[in-house]
Amino acid sequence: MGIRSRVFLIVFLSLGVSISIAYTIAERDITNTFEEQIVYQLEKQAKLLVENIDEIDSLKGVTASDSLADRLGNASDSRVTLILNDGSVIGDSGVPIDLIASLDDHSNRKEVIDALSFGTGWSSRYSNTTNEQLLYFAILDNNEEKPNIIRIAVPYTYLDRVITSLDLSILLIAVVAFFVAMITSTLSSNYTYKNLSELDDAVSSLADTPLKRKALKALPTQRVDEFGNVARSISQISDKLKTQVRLIAKQRNQFGSVLDDLGEGIIVFNESAEVTFNNDKALLILNLENIENSRLEDIPISSILSLYKTASKKKKADKEFEIDIGNGKTRWVLGSINQSKSTKEFILVVHDITQLRKLDSMRRDFISNVSHELRTPVSVIRANSETLLNGALDNKEDAKMFSTAILHNAQRLSEMVSDLIDLSRIEYGELKLNFEKINLNKSILKVLDSLNGLAAKKNISFSFNENLDVFVKADSKALERILINLIDNAIKYSPLNSSVEILFKNSEKNIEVNIIDKGQGIGIADKDLIFGRFFRTAQARASDATGSGLGLAIVKNLVHSLSGDVGLKNSSIKGCNFWFTLPKY
Repeated sequence: MGIRSRVFLIVFLSLGVSISIAYTIAERDITNTFEEQIVYQLEKQAKLLVENIDEIDSLKGVTASDSLADRLGNASDSRVTLILNDGSVIGDSGVPIDLIASLDDHSNRKEVIDALSFGTGWSSRYSNTTNEQLLYFAILDNNEEKPNIIRIAVPYTYLDRVITSLDLSILLIAVVAFFVAMITSTLSSNYTYKNLSELDDAVSSLADTPLKRKALKALPTQRVDEFGNVARSISQISDKLKTQVRLIAKQRNQFGSVLDDLGEGIIVFNESAEVTFNNDKALLILNLENIENSRLEDIPISSILSLYKTASKKKKADKEFEIDIGNGKTRWVLGSINQSKSTKEFILVVHDITQLRKLDSMRRDFISNVSHELRTPVSVIRANSETLLNGALDNKEDAKMFSTAILHNAQRLSEMVSDLIDLSRIEYGELKLNFEKINLNKSILKVLDSLNGLAAKKNISFSFNENLDVFVKADSKALERILINLIDNAIKYSPLNSSVEILFKNSEKNIEVNIIDKGQGIGIADKDLIFGRFFRTAQARASDATGSGLGLAIVKNLVHSLSGDVGLKNSSIKGCNFWFTLPKY
């Protein structure tokens, strides 16, 4: 049943019940009123009778008493009964004289008892004598010592006629009220339905989002009735919801931002394995698109499902796994999942450990390379020392040769250890730098002077515009170390009778230094590895050039410490072009 039908039925039944109650009350009140009016009239008649007759005791015999009762009854148009104070009837206008003696004792009648006690009394009851409902009124005569009773009775016929007339009137009113109720109920139901429909539309819009401006304006908020009160309440609820939604959204964004700033990805699953929350960091680490409201099985990473199943049994789980991020690249991820004791949700935290894996691999490679690089000179020193101890000292030429080899490898070992110490200091930020204004030309000329001897052995010349003054912001010792390592490498790997070119490139904020040789160049495969620790190209290993393989690693770290950048460009003709940048002063 719809609300319109329910409103109609409620209004109709309410009017029907109201009319029924009104009729019952009206009938009762009218009956009592008419009854009281009849009693009042009977009392007046009875008092007139008492005033116009002598004492009943003065009457001689039943005949005279009954005759008097008949006269009084005809005069008053009522039934008159004469009753002695002992309750015996001596006359009754409504009973033949021959039946007077057979009448019951009337001393137990209510009206008689009241009259003997209070002077008057009345009652209403069915009369077996006349076979009708009568209203009785009793009053004492003028006998002060031993009064008797005069009783007047009238039938309820008049009152019944009045009530019947009242019933007909009420029936007519009920018919009219029925149609009025029909019209009123219809109008009320339509009115209520229309207003409730507006409110229902507004409340329905609240089920999804706070009220739109158009829907809000349509609400009857200006009305002064109950619908207006409800409409204003809905409008207030809408405003509060809008405020709460904005607050929740702000808090969620703040919460997500905080979680993103932590550098950890977070995904929350409910007990049904549905994603209820995730931050952007999780999507980035796992290389996923939007997964909110997705199910666990829809996430294309089997390791996460495995973690969830383990956590479902053990409440927590940890696992390292590798994911494909495209372009032939992979990422290592550490996933940790725990179940909340309060909410029963599963909270997955993911960390990108790719760099840690690389660092661990580099550590292992570093240890392996250091072991290998140190083993060679140590082995040479040990072998030559043993040879000397075994008798080579007796031969001056052999002793000199083996001693020279020991010295050479000792120097190499010392350089390697020194480079390792310097590299570690640079990487861990322990190298103290003194930034100042430096004339780059003078620094290069100083380095070239120190390397002239090495260059002269291979008849290598330098191409450099020494008259161009360029100033950079750097540490003088660090800059000198960078230049020595790069120019020394250029000399080592340049052929005889060639040249090394040093060029400047000026930009808005930086100076780019290019050191170009005419050597064999570096293959594409080695280009990304050339600045790594202990890395030496195949050509370098096959040549007579010595080195620890740490020089370029030191160069890279020093340049970065000076807020610059470094790289390698293969020459268009032949050789290598190492470059680095430094901030202008």
